Amino acid sequence: MKINGRLRIRTFSGWFFLLLFYSFLVFSCITSAAKAEEYYALGSGYLELKKYAEAENWFTKSKFHKSTKIASEYNLGVIAYETGRYREAASYFEQIVKLDMENITALKAAAYTCIKLDELDKAAFYYQLVLNLLPESHDEGYNYAVVLMAMGKAEEAENVLVKYNNVENPKALLVLARSLKQQNKAEAADAYNTCLLKNDNPLIRIEYASYLAEIGLTGEAEEEYRKAIDKGNFSREKIEIIEKAIDLLK
Repeated sequence: MKINGRLRIRTFSGWFFLLLFYSFLVFSCITSAAKAEEYYALGSGYLELKKYAEAENWFTKSKFHKSTKIASEYNLGVIAYETGRYREAASYFEQIVKLDMENITALKAAAYTCIKLDELDKAAFYYQLVLNLLPESHDEGYNYAVVLMAMGKAEEAENVLVKYNNVENPKALLVLARSLKQQNKAEAADAYNTCLLKNDNPLIRIEYASYLAEIGLTGEAEEEYRKAIDKGNFSREKIEIIEKAIDLLK
């Protein structure tokens, strides 16, 4: 009986110890999560105030718990970007994308940061991923087209603007006009015209006039130059430059 009694006591003690240990682990996890959330909240508050050093300190602490890891690293990327540390910012955003290829916020941030780093191939790749997830996003279609133009891919830029129905926006129309111009397409003149109907910008009108002069439509070019002078608030020096461009047409 004593042997059996001892065995029972030891068995009971063993289970009791395991129960205590398990409770300690659960409590530790809950406490850790609570601290991480607290650190994250402090970081968010400082970030909103644009106190980047303080925010970075708290996000660096909160990133070590899985419940706040992704959001903390994204905000650390934002801080790095805002303080001009673009390479560091890109590494944060790209790490998030590797873990979640459908994280649209991180994809956009990665694309924009790559533009700052002049890594246009990577920026284009990220914009492609964004548009696969959000095909109705006119803004990202425009951004993608701008990147393609910077890469010298005028035809692809045109296709993107048309595909994502972005040709009603004045900014997008200007990019479309430039892409058509680079491809020596006659439709460029119509795109410039439509753009000016939506946004009568004297600087765009000068660009349009220059294009008309290039294709030999000197009369129309002179007319556009003069409209630009009339509508623009240019300095005397700038007006003289435009007038010299007009003289060259004669």
